[in-house]
Amino acid sequence: MALKSTRYRKVEPAALNRRATPRHEVYVSSASLKRNGNMSIAATLLDISIYGCKFEADAVFKEGEKVTVTVDRHEPVKATLVWQKTKQAGCRFANALDTEMLRTLTLAS
Repeated sequence: MALKSTRYRKVEPAALNRRATPRHEVYVSSASLKRNGNMSIAATLLDISIYGCKFEADAVFKEGEKVTVTVDRHEPVKATLVWQKTKQAGCRFANALDTEMLRTLTLAS
């Protein structure tokens, strides 16, 4: 039940994008993911920010799973899977991505 003082106050709609840094849409088909000790899984990078990325792969992942993300000739980046839906998943990098790497990936797509 609403309080009398807030009953008629206008409420703004929720923001759809609550990210602190922008994500950049990319399409990089030369990405791969590696689980601890397992073979690399081919993936396509769909978007990226300095803190994480979204990718598409033919594999099932678990939330909280640790992976290593490799894109093109760049250094591998350690990450944690935070969500998965059908063939797409998102991960958060262990350390913020180098801005030069982000720039290279966003200009290449």
